[in-house]
Amino acid sequence: MKKFVVIALALLLAVPAISFAGSATSRWDVTIGGYVKFDMGYMDQSHQGADYSYAARESDSLDNIADEYGNVFSAGGETRLNFLIQGPDGWGAKTSAFIEGEFRGTTSGDNYGAFSLRHAWMKMQWANDTLTIGQAWQRWGYMPTYSNILLGVNMLTAFQRGSRQPQIMWDHKFNKNLGFALGIISPTNSLATSGGAQRVDGFSRSPYPFGEGELYYTSDACGKIGPWQMLFSVGGFYGKWKGIENAAGTDVTTSTTATSSRFDDDNVDAWGLALKGYIPIIPEKKGNKAGALSLSGQVFATQNPSWYIPTAFVAGAYQRADGSYAAPLLVGGWGQLTYFFTDKLFVSGWYGNMRYKMSHRYQAANPNAIKAEQQYIVNLSYDVNPALRFGVEYDRIDTRYAGASTGLEKDGTMNAFRVGAWYFF
Repeated sequence: MKKFVVIALALLLAVPAISFAGSATSRWDVTIGGYVKFDMGYMDQSHQGADYSYAARESDSLDNIADEYGNVFSAGGETRLNFLIQGPDGWGAKTSAFIEGEFRGTTSGDNYGAFSLRHAWMKMQWANDTLTIGQAWQRWGYMPTYSNILLGVNMLTAFQRGSRQPQIMWDHKFNKNLGFALGIISPTNSLATSGGAQRVDGFSRSPYPFGEGELYYTSDACGKIGPWQMLFSVGGFYGKWKGIENAAGTDVTTSTTATSSRFDDDNVDAWGLALKGYIPIIPEKKGNKAGALSLSGQVFATQNPSWYIPTAFVAGAYQRADGSYAAPLLVGGWGQLTYFFTDKLFVSGWYGNMRYKMSHRYQAANPNAIKAEQQYIVNLSYDVNPALRFGVEYDRIDTRYAGASTGLEKDGTMNAFRVGAWYFF
């Protein structure tokens, strides 16, 4: 009898589990990936948290609280989850799709910790051609050798580290070394805005999408370090920003209010050009990276870059005294040097520099705009195994503002120390 009661009780307890059990299936081959990410640290300024990217003004005759006090930060929202789908062939091409999100909430307008979209694209791949449709990384200047090494996601954003845009992109390879990419991209940013896909601004009012392209050369003649081999490319984008003013000469580009007077508009060029490269100075030997040394980075110039540079660094089109529009020229770049002490222990150093060519009038009207920035980063990383990585990092940021501010310096300097870990799956 006791045995019967025990079995009956076990079955009753199992019923809820069986009732709520389910399975995840798909018609196609689906692979789940991503990583768990955590980091924490201390910065000697307090205007930003874990995603810092510039320095606040230093105190002078007045105290700036952001400069007088430091800040302890920690973060786990960079944790990511992705799905890779391999589907059936179509039109003689292999088809696939990719979806990825993270828990930073930055592209959804939600609070930190909310899951938000990073990538959502589909691909058709032939022998020498690839068609990508959806939300994916830009092509011009994007060089992700820093990925999963830098402890902060915003560290290189002042120097055009890349952005993800809705696009239709065609990639063609002439041979295994030479190829090009050409396509159209969204004229405005539909993510991280309250309007989302209903976003309307001076870029979306342009009558056509932006064009983007890249010509690249890659070769394993100098060896490899991990997945990386020698790479050189030149790429860029081009589009228009439409500035609109009313009869009084006032900028109404972002206005949706009806008016009895006629509008006058002026198209301002938006363009970018970048050179990027990766050189395995000392390649790995038989799959062992000990002693390997690499150099990578990019230099760029852009005008009216819009979403390609984060908000804090955007000096967009502005209205002159005569009512016409202009946009400052932004030049800059970054470089990365990585050396492997052993196959698992390596050190990386970065240097970044950006400068806006602002007019005196613009600087006077926008004294808090960031005019220039330099950044120095040193990172030591260790791979326990293919899944687990630890890192320690020191960051220094020097920022110069367009104009003076009462009682504060025109420049700012920030130092930060952080530790972090990834678990890849």
